[in-house]
Amino acid sequence: MIRSVSFEPRDPAALSCTDVARSPRKTRSAGARRARVGSVLLACLGASFVAAPPRAAQAQSASVPDPAAAALFQAGRDLLDRGNWKEGCAKFEASMILYPAASTLLNIARCYEHEGKLALAWSAYQRAIVLNRETQGEERKRALEDVAQKGLAKIEPRLPRIKIAINGSAPPGLRVTHNGKDVPIALLGTVIPVDPGQQSISADAPGYEPFTQTVEVAEGKVLDVVIALRTDEEAAGGRRIPIWAWAAGGAGVALLAGAAAFRIDQAYIEGKQSGICDGDVQKNCPPLAFYDPAPDNTRKNRSNALFIGLGIGGVAALSAAVVGFVTAPKTGASRTAKLTTWPWVGPDGAGAGIGGRF
Repeated sequence: MIRSVSFEPRDPAALSCTDVARSPRKTRSAGARRARVGSVLLACLGASFVAAPPRAAQAQSASVPDPAAAALFQAGRDLLDRGNWKEGCAKFEASMILYPAASTLLNIARCYEHEGKLALAWSAYQRAIVLNRETQGEERKRALEDVAQKGLAKIEPRLPRIKIAINGSAPPGLRVTHNGKDVPIALLGTVIPVDPGQQSISADAPGYEPFTQTVEVAEGKVLDVVIALRTDEEAAGGRRIPIWAWAAGGAGVALLAGAAAFRIDQAYIEGKQSGICDGDVQKNCPPLAFYDPAPDNTRKNRSNALFIGLGIGGVAALSAAVVGFVTAPKTGASRTAKLTTWPWVGPDGAGAGIGGRF
C-alpha cells in the first residue's frame, strides 16, 4: 500500500504532529522546545500520513495556514486513514488550491501514484521539491526534500516515456496532438513521461494526409513515435485519376455483370429444352400441343446476343479505364469516386445497374 510521511507545519515552532499538539510547552525553555521540535520531526517521518496543515495563500501571516485549507488537509488525512483514497485525494487537491504547501503536494503525488498515474506523480514530486524551497525551518525542509527524492527514486524506474518525432522537417501549419492535447513543435524529439497504457498521437498539415497512431506504453519503457506525413499527391499514388476513368471502370464492371446474368439465363433455357426434348430440340421435342419451343428459343437467342454485346462493351469500358489510370497526370491529388453496381435478373430479361458519387 502506498504510504506518505507526516510533517509539522511550515513554522517549526508551530509543530502540529498529534503528539506535539497535545504536549505542554509552557514549562520548556526556548532551547528545550527547539530540541523537542527536532526529535518529534524524526518521529513524524515514520508516521502514516502527512500531518502538516498546508500554507495559506491568503493568510495574514506566511506561517499561519488558512483555516479552511487546514480543515481540508485534516479531512484528507482521516479519509486516507480509512482507505478512502478517492475522496481523501480530492480533499488534498482542494487544500492545495487554498494554501499551496510542499507537504500537501507530496500527499497529492502519493495519490497519483496510487491511481497508477505515474507521469502526474513524477511531476508532483518535482513541483514539491521546487515549492519546498519556500518552507521555513531547515530541518523540515530537508525532511520534505528527502521524501520527495525518495518518491522520485521509486517512480523513475517504472515511469513510461515516449518521444514524438517527425520524419524530416516540420511542414508549415503542422499541428500535433497527444491524447487530444496540442503538442508544441519545440517538444518534438524530446522524451516526455506519460502514464502507462494507450497513447494516441495525431498530426496534420495543409496539403498532407492526416496521420494517426495509437501505441501501448508499458511501465519502464521508452517508445519512439515517428510521424511520417505524406503529401496528398503521395497518398493518391502521385497521380490524378480523371473521373471518366472511374466511371468507365464502374461501367465495365456493370456491363460484365449484366453479360454474366444473360449467360446464366441462356444456360437455364438450354437446360430446360434439353430436359423436355431429350437433348435434341430439333428432333425429339414433344408435339406443339404439349410444348412449343419457339418462345424459349427467342429468349435464349436474345440472352445470347445480350451476353455477347454486354461482354464486348464491358471489356471495352474496362480497357478505357485502364488507359485512364495509366495515363493519369502526376500532379495534384485524385478525387475520390465511389461506384456501386448491381446485376438484376427478371422473368423476361436481365441486366445491371450502376450508381455512384464523385
